[in-house]
Amino acid sequence: MIEEDDWKLAELRLETMPTNLQLSIGNYGILDKKELLEHLSKRDEIGKLVVQSQIQYLRYFKKELEKNGK
Repeated sequence: MIEEDDWKLAELRLETMPTNLQLSIGNYGILDKKELLEHLSKRDEIGKLVVQSQIQYLRYFKKELEKNGK
């Protein structure tokens, strides 16, 4: 289950990214920053995928930092 804080975190991360950001989301095609933010606000299937990928990335990043003693 995705927590409210996870949704907010994903939205904040996307907002800080360049305006020309585009991501390929499987069968959904290539989406730009505005479209990704819309899907996050709708909390639909694409939004869920974005949140899950962001949380997975942050967990991996944290693990790597801990592994390298930082």
